[in-house]
Amino acid sequence: MYRTRYQSAIMAETFAISPIGSINYEYLPIRWTNSFLSTRIGLGFLPGGKETDVGSVTNGGGVSVPASITYNYLINNLRRGINKRVSVKCKSAPSKIASEWFAEIGAGYTLAAYRTTETRNFTFGILGLRQQVIFDIPPHPRVVFLRLNVTPSYSVGKYELRGGVSIGLSL
Repeated sequence: MYRTRYQSAIMAETFAISPIGSINYEYLPIRWTNSFLSTRIGLGFLPGGKETDVGSVTNGGGVSVPASITYNYLINNLRRGINKRVSVKCKSAPSKIASEWFAEIGAGYTLAAYRTTETRNFTFGILGLRQQVIFDIPPHPRVVFLRLNVTPSYSVGKYELRGGVSIGLSL
C-alpha cells in the first residue's frame, strides 16, 4: 500500500471548484501502491451583488459548498527517492524532508447559494498537478501540499474554462 503519510487534511482553495475561495476538508479513503483516491468537501464565501444604503456593505453575498473526488497518481520516482534518503554515508543522517509529485484527475460539484438570487449548480472536470512535501519529524510526519488545477465547468447551459490553486496541511 502506498503510504501517503496522512489520511485527512485541511486546505484553502481559491477559484478551481470554489467560485472565489473556500476552506475544504480532504479525506483519502483508498490508497494503492502508486496512487490514492481523494474526496473533498468545503464551505466558501461569495461576495454580494447590490448595495442596500449609502455607506452600507453589499447585501447579496452567499455561500458555496464545493465537493470533489479525484484520483492522484505518483509521477516522480518514489523508489529512487527512498534509496537516496536511506543510502546516505555514515557522516550524515537521512533527510527528514522529501517531495512527491502527483498527476490528478477527477470531477467536482459546487452548490452556490446567494441571498438575493436563485441557487446555482456547477459541475467540474478536474485536471491538476499536486506537490506534497513530507516533513518526517516525530511524533508523526506532517505533509504540506500545493495543488494547481485546470477545471472546465458547466452551469446554466454554459461552459467555462477555469483554474485554481490550493494549499493544504495534513491533520
